[in-house]
Amino acid sequence: MLPFLATIITGVISYVGVQLKKAYTKYTNTKTINEIIEATVLYVEQVSKNKGTTSSEKFDEAKEKAKEWLDNNDLKVSDTELEILIESAVKKLDK
Repeated sequence: MLPFLATIITGVISYVGVQLKKAYTKYTNTKTINEIIEATVLYVEQVSKNKGTTSSEKFDEAKEKAKEWLDNNDLKVSDTELEILIESAVKKLDK
């Protein structure tokens, strides 16, 4: 009976550990993605300050640079999510 109970307890603890690791990884990935997007938007704003670049061109450049940076960090983001995050970062910048 005791070995059976020890096996069950070990299984439960392992399962909880795996779930905590998944949650932590998701949290850190989300944080990193947001930091990359915000840094990219700041970069594009700074680089295009005196160039007369349109908002659409800046958006496209930010999207391209962010995708490249995210890919280099093995972080996957859909195009829709990327667009939303860029728009959100621009709104924060405008405040």
